[in-house]
Amino acid sequence: MENSLSRRARIRRAFEGMPSEVPPVTLRMDLWHNHAKCAGSLPEEIRSSSLEQIEDMLRFCRSTRFKANPRIEFPEGWVSEESYGGITTTTYRLPGATLQKVCRLSEEEKRSGMHGQIVRYPVSAECECRALISALENASIASDIDGFDQFDRDAGEAGLPLLILGSCPAHFVMLELMGYENFYYGIADYPDVLDALIETLEQKYRAEIWGPVMVSSAELVMHGNHFSSATTPPPIFRRHFLPYFAEFIAKAHGAGKYVVWHADAEMNSLLHDVMDAGFDGSDCLATEPLVRQTIEGYYAEWQGRIVCWGGIPSVLFNPEYPEDVFIDHLRHLREFTSGKCGFIVAVSDNVMPGGLWERILAVREVFR
Repeated sequence: MENSLSRRARIRRAFEGMPSEVPPVTLRMDLWHNHAKCAGSLPEEIRSSSLEQIEDMLRFCRSTRFKANPRIEFPEGWVSEESYGGITTTTYRLPGATLQKVCRLSEEEKRSGMHGQIVRYPVSAECECRALISALENASIASDIDGFDQFDRDAGEAGLPLLILGSCPAHFVMLELMGYENFYYGIADYPDVLDALIETLEQKYRAEIWGPVMVSSAELVMHGNHFSSATTPPPIFRRHFLPYFAEFIAKAHGAGKYVVWHADAEMNSLLHDVMDAGFDGSDCLATEPLVRQTIEGYYAEWQGRIVCWGGIPSVLFNPEYPEDVFIDHLRHLREFTSGKCGFIVAVSDNVMPGGLWERILAVREVFR
């Protein structure tokens, strides 16, 4: 019966808590494919194939991801952008302050589909935080959620698409507006103002984002990323993350949806907190040697309550990593997951440029 299921149904089955003799496999290969295509180094047998055609040939579940990350939209004329030499400077001319964000992205990184690196964050002082709070009264939170339903239909039975919402408001402040360093200075120097900024964004997310998500056709929603024992430790997670996620996830469950977070970070101290929040799955789950945690350790903590969606660290695809160790890792993963519920085999985070095609084929053979 299991062999007759579509790839979409196999992913759904994992979230329904059904055991599988061979867990479904979905590898993110877009960075590897984009880079190899631009470099002219794709293997002959797939040189003219799209990424989707390669996934179909390998019989991997399609890595279908729809990015609808919320973004702040200010009134016309408040924001301007200039790019030169791989540097993009965004200027926010708010009524109370002028803020600047500077990102760096090389042409090669851009061709491979990578994200830019923020080298200057727009908010670094209490006066700037206050100015942003005031300016948000005239701003909206926009997202491309409306496009998901057609994307979902286009995916067909090849996979079960993820509707990606990015970070929660508090983490958005950390990752996009302040950076971790400035955020922790803010906690020490002006905690009430920082709390007000987070609460303002949370209210806007509830009012402008949650509704469209709940009425969308999405069965899987990814909200939250890179929870880390070092940068979002338990006291911070429990204060600024957990209440928001618990409320969002409860509402999503009421709408018949599962919620996952992007788990490509070391988070041993947060394993019970993500259960308390109600998460259903851990996308791109990082394991040894990327982090100090094994797939057995996650399973022992979560006991199938959270789907372990990962298990193959990206470094294992690189030629520098011994092939016999890679094959042993795959065989052990196959043996451990066989007959259990709560597993989807995936790479953490992406098969990176330079990864070996032969090792991608090996994943197919071991999990055939």
